[in-house]
Amino acid sequence: MYLKILVPLDGSEVAECVLPHVEVLSRGYENASITFLYVVAPLDSPMVNPNYRSKVRAEDRGAVEDYLKNRSKIGTEARDAAEDYLKKLCAKASFKDRASGKVIVGKVADAIVEYAAKNRMDIIVMATHGSSGVSHWFYGSVAEKVVHGSKIPIWLVKASSRHTVSYAHNKKLSVLVSLDGSEVAESVLPHLVELSKQLPKNKMDITLMRVCEIFSGPITYPPPVAMSWEECLAYETKRCKEICQDYLNQIQAKLEKSGLNTHTEVPEGNPAEVLIKYINNNPVDLVIMSTHGRTGISKWAFGSIAEKVLKGAESPILLVRAK
Repeated sequence: MYLKILVPLDGSEVAECVLPHVEVLSRGYENASITFLYVVAPLDSPMVNPNYRSKVRAEDRGAVEDYLKNRSKIGTEARDAAEDYLKKLCAKASFKDRASGKVIVGKVADAIVEYAAKNRMDIIVMATHGSSGVSHWFYGSVAEKVVHGSKIPIWLVKASSRHTVSYAHNKKLSVLVSLDGSEVAESVLPHLVELSKQLPKNKMDITLMRVCEIFSGPITYPPPVAMSWEECLAYETKRCKEICQDYLNQIQAKLEKSGLNTHTEVPEGNPAEVLIKYINNNPVDLVIMSTHGRTGISKWAFGSIAEKVLKGAESPILLVRAK
């Protein structure tokens, strides 16, 4: 269960796109708590280095010394502004009595990962954009580093997404669970079950997907029996889809024991491209996927399919690091 929810923010309205998701997630259990984390980046500057100051032109040394004298004041003002921002946010009715704010100084991504680990947080919910949608939190910077460094699940919300998730009472949430046939990828399933318990007012319309990737591994042609290339391709496609469907049927049966009804999809093609197209062309409210699969090494390793989906998909993604 996700009782300790960590929400990194940077003071921008763009980064606050995660708040509706956080509010609903935190209401699942009475003892759930939210920590809004604001990381103030240190005022690092080469001017602090004595070797640098010795090389500054005489006419510029006054400006450098003024900066260094005011450096502490600037840092204090930044922390005060962050604390005031978080105090107002925690006072809102939707978070009152369940949220607290924390301001720390450090390198943003490292500080988030370290805070989550040190305080044993259960999940991180964060936007992939922030700082007015331009600098700090764009995917490829802070969010990417947190994904690489965190050992706990991360719920990522693309701030620029055109898809809006509604948590209206009794509205079904469309959830896509991406699998590849490995036990490692199946590490997302307990999180799916837990999420269904933590969002009791929103029943889930769950789709289990395994992409049929033809000839993803070494093949031998011609086949043992005489057939044309076209016949061989049709045979391999049929065999691949049957294997994928049989696998998903087994997963369905397991989830039924946990009270979850699901349906399946077995599309063909490149896994990342197929997933992105499906997500962006259907009203998917949440994608759940692992950062590793196929024995934890090849296809679903972060930097491959998961990374491409994170960059290309419009819907929120719950990313689970396989152990």
